Amino acid sequence: MSLKMNTAAAGSHAVARLLSGALVAVGLLGGNAVAADLVTTRIDTARRAALPGHQVAWARAANDRGAVSAASELRSLTLGLKRSPERQLAFDAYLREQRDPTSPNYQRWLTPSQVGERFGATQADIDAISGWLRDQGLSVESVSNSRMSIRFSGTAAAVGSAFGTQLRYYGTAGTAKRMAPATEPQIPVALANAVSGVIGLSDVRFEPQNRFGRLGTLPAGGARPALTNCQGSDCSYFVTPGDFAKIYGLEGPMAQGLDGTGQSIAILGRARVYDADIQAFGARVNVAMKTPIVIVPPDGADPGPAVTTCSDTEPGAQSCTNPSDLVQDQSEATLDVTRAGSVAPGADIKLIVSGRKDNVDGVFHALIYSIDHEPLAAQVISISFGSCEANNTPELVNALDEAFAQAAVQGQSVLVASGDAGAADCAKYFTQPTAGLSRSTNIFCSSGHVTCVGGTSFGLGTDNAQYWSQTNRTGYASAKGYIPEGAWNEPLDHDGKPYVAATGGGVSAHLPTPSWQTAPGVPGTEGRYVPDVSFGASTRNGYFGCMAASQASCVPGSDNRFHFLIWGGTSASAPSMAGVAAMLNQSRGAAQGNLNPTLYALGANPANGVFHDVTVQSSGVTDCSVGTASLCNNTLPSPTSLTGGVKGYLVGPGYDLATGLGSMDVGKLLANWAGAPIGINPDQQGVTGAWADLSTSSQGIVLEVFQDLLGSGKGQLFGGWFTFDTTAAGGQRWYTLQGAVDQSSPISTIPIFNTTGGRFNTGQATQNTEVGTALLRFADCGHATLDYLFTDGSNRSGTLDLTRLAVPTACSSAGDASAAGSDYLLSGTWADPGDNGQGLVVNINPQQKSFFAAWYTFAGNGPAGGNAASQRWFTVEGVEFLPGSRHLAAVPIYVSSGGVFDQSSNTTTTQVGSADIRFLSCSSATLTYTFQSGSGFKSSGTLNLSRVGPVPKGCTF
Repeated sequence: MSLKMNTAAAGSHAVARLLSGALVAVGLLGGNAVAADLVTTRIDTARRAALPGHQVAWARAANDRGAVSAASELRSLTLGLKRSPERQLAFDAYLREQRDPTSPNYQRWLTPSQVGERFGATQADIDAISGWLRDQGLSVESVSNSRMSIRFSGTAAAVGSAFGTQLRYYGTAGTAKRMAPATEPQIPVALANAVSGVIGLSDVRFEPQNRFGRLGTLPAGGARPALTNCQGSDCSYFVTPGDFAKIYGLEGPMAQGLDGTGQSIAILGRARVYDADIQAFGARVNVAMKTPIVIVPPDGADPGPAVTTCSDTEPGAQSCTNPSDLVQDQSEATLDVTRAGSVAPGADIKLIVSGRKDNVDGVFHALIYSIDHEPLAAQVISISFGSCEANNTPELVNALDEAFAQAAVQGQSVLVASGDAGAADCAKYFTQPTAGLSRSTNIFCSSGHVTCVGGTSFGLGTDNAQYWSQTNRTGYASAKGYIPEGAWNEPLDHDGKPYVAATGGGVSAHLPTPSWQTAPGVPGTEGRYVPDVSFGASTRNGYFGCMAASQASCVPGSDNRFHFLIWGGTSASAPSMAGVAAMLNQSRGAAQGNLNPTLYALGANPANGVFHDVTVQSSGVTDCSVGTASLCNNTLPSPTSLTGGVKGYLVGPGYDLATGLGSMDVGKLLANWAGAPIGINPDQQGVTGAWADLSTSSQGIVLEVFQDLLGSGKGQLFGGWFTFDTTAAGGQRWYTLQGAVDQSSPISTIPIFNTTGGRFNTGQATQNTEVGTALLRFADCGHATLDYLFTDGSNRSGTLDLTRLAVPTACSSAGDASAAGSDYLLSGTWADPGDNGQGLVVNINPQQKSFFAAWYTFAGNGPAGGNAASQRWFTVEGVEFLPGSRHLAAVPIYVSSGGVFDQSSNTTTTQVGSADIRFLSCSSATLTYTFQSGSGFKSSGTLNLSRVGPVPKGCTF
């Protein structure tokens, strides 16, 4: 079947540059990718290149507080390394294979040293870079097991000299001074391809994401669930482990013995807990709590013993009303341990703690240990600290993303609190908001390799007998079942003054939207969207807690009454989800790694009931406005009122940027996990685009789907595969793929056709022959695999690991994404009816303002009845497509040569002409071409193009 009967599409200018470039070979997926040294020339310290992304917004001349002393010792500095392109491609492919049940590498998790052996920097590069560091007067301390970083130290003078910058202190009135480089650091040009950046030149300070609220008192027998904090008939209720289990559907799994047994959860922190607090908590709420195992990383600092008491009158004692940083860190650790340990009481809790050391935050020491130490301490990691993207460097964002990618390939599930300052994470939590704030997200959430956990609050009007019993069950539980929720947002403090306390959410300014982040409500492809999921975080209906250092030991006194704390913040949400992850690992019998792809696949099908959708209606807010801080959004108040602050995001159907996919019914999550769709519905227009195996050179497949062409849920797929002969001298080749796709399966069997005998821009007869079969499987909107088998006597077979080469448009797991507008819907297959077996496949990407077309044709002197040797193809691209454009002038036409079928090789791409393209309607267009002299084609001409197939629904002109 020829192009006359088929449909397809293509990518963007950036796409074509990738397709026409000479890319390196990956080697066997899952094995050791062919290693290439990146330091290949002599290191000349006089020839330098800048390392971008190391300057921070607060390091301004107006805030300069002077140079760091030249003799100051800087330790625990980290030099990030790059992978060679072939190893990066292999690493990314292996990550995808680990999630694919049909792959032999499914859930074959690696150890840190295996990551290094397979995907890390070469020993030659490590030796060369280490030698350069030593030559600069710096000490090399260690190389990570992943072989992706080198830890080093030295004086401020030596560090500044080595990296061509000066280290200075910066600060504003009333703030502590912080170190940062005055200019972007530099390295020798010879190292530029091997070094990604330096961590430690700027101060990084992570903040705990919790709030311990009011104290409460109860009799040990506990006759009332309600706190004595009532305003008229409006009372607040606190949440115990029994309540959490009832509200979020844990009772059924726990009755089946799913309590995290056999699993370990790593809690990252900066302080120990008082073991007596953990045991007192367990005794009060009827949970057998395990005492956490404390680990202090060898490169970290022991924060010392836990605080056990407080006093506002005793000299030298820890204050009860104005707790120190240590007590606040201990509060965070206590909350995290009790939340994770009460959700999954059978799991071992590994409390990995470090104080600040060598100008590096203790949380960072704990993080690196939890991911790179061997053996791994735990397969589940909970992080309840944060720092906003805007106050940190892009390099730190990238370095954390690399670390979390390592965790994912090791099978570790990382859960992170989204933040407690709404859409403006740089605001100081639990204080009055200040002027001049702007949107930003928690830097730990930026990576798609972590599950970012936001916060909810029970909706207005739910503090009543409909949802809460007036008598307690065992462990002070009183919730009757699920309670409707809004976004956690407490914009006023107890005195009625504006207050920063809301669930974090928004979009990363640095990292892209992951290909799997598609579900109803996901706003597009602007960047990595957060949070992913949520759990309760309000202090109004806060979590029951015990901490003697805050006068809340939970130990009954002589009057048989005890004092307790109420905790809130997204710090409570993240360890709660960590407990769920431990239950999930137990139920599946194996670590699950990055949870996000499956969470979003489940979120694409609301009928499974996994998620409690948080909407304006469920929030109980009747006069919802995004400009007014309330439970229907994560907007911050201004310094003086509920309006005028940083606008956040509204809750709404499906995914939203305040609560993510929503909270969840854990029982349904566990029950549906194995059945979550692995892949996407291929019967959707959003599959249209340019795809390529990046290990090949100047080759790719452009696809189009005629959605529902063969009936409801049954579409027709076309693929135009532009490639080369099996030898470099053989020249260009192209094939077409066409067959049915079905919404019920992400896997489709597609015939491969070969079209021969044509001549450029003529009606000379062609022959269309089926020459093989392809098995096409879409893992998500950005990745697919194509297994091919040729039956033409060549016996060629293999697998293309396809990556989408432009931002997906109107694509979702379920295939229910909204249309992207008429610009995108002009994409498709176009042909001149006067030409036989020839045509163009067009792709327009409105987000990237790009136009690309693959032109499938024949030689200008192609003989009648000729073979595949007369096939030719061009790429038409290189101009910006502005919104609403219908005329594109002087679009370059390129030809590629020298390639080899399904291999990497040295190819050449040359401009041979230009085209003028006019879209006359959604179904007709003209292409006027001009070829350069000597190209072998007509010097000029016009194609009167008609769309092949029906006009996509929604295309208007």
